[in-house]
Amino acid sequence: MSSANDPSPGPTDWTVYYQSVPWTAHLTRSYTRGVLLRVLARYCDKCESIIEFGGANSCFLDSILRSVKPRLYSVVDTNQFGLELLISHPGYGHIVSLHNDSIFDFIPSNPADCAFSVGLVEHFDVNLTRRAVEAHFNAVRPGGLVVITFPTPTFLYRSIRGLLESAGLWKFPDERPLLPAEVIAAIGERGEIVEQRTLWPLLLTQHLVVSRRIK
Repeated sequence: MSSANDPSPGPTDWTVYYQSVPWTAHLTRSYTRGVLLRVLARYCDKCESIIEFGGANSCFLDSILRSVKPRLYSVVDTNQFGLELLISHPGYGHIVSLHNDSIFDFIPSNPADCAFSVGLVEHFDVNLTRRAVEAHFNAVRPGGLVVITFPTPTFLYRSIRGLLESAGLWKFPDERPLLPAEVIAAIGERGEIVEQRTLWPLLLTQHLVVSRRIK
């Protein structure tokens, strides 16, 4: 995984990615969507407000609105093109609010019941990854739910990514697969971890960490 070891890899071009999402992404998103819905149903009995960090062109929005029925769903991302893809959503301006803002700078008007991200915190260096994890807790109320998924460097992940890189098909040069211990250390005393596990069916394996804000 040469790009993971590059000391200064270029940023992922999310606009290009959103313009041509690989067909394989639809399969992995379907599985991840099911995991998220199960987590929200189990741990977020009061989910009136939800924040999705890195949620431009969100593939989870519709399912969460149908199943969880939040009063407010905020999408926070720095990619304007991806945000504009959600403007036509029937909930826009009513339930759905879009924020062209960094996870490091976004301050919700009121703390949310849940903040989550799927495949976001690994796109930063160690210090910024820690800050990104902390930002989830800053955005929710005490007792609020934080859900974070990120790629983890299993043999399966490294093998598949290596093949994609060799074929010139890897689209995420700044993706840094994380050991769970790094994210758990970033959570520290801010949260109580209620569930964590590796999502093996994704092949490019992700790790899921679910926690509640303590302070």
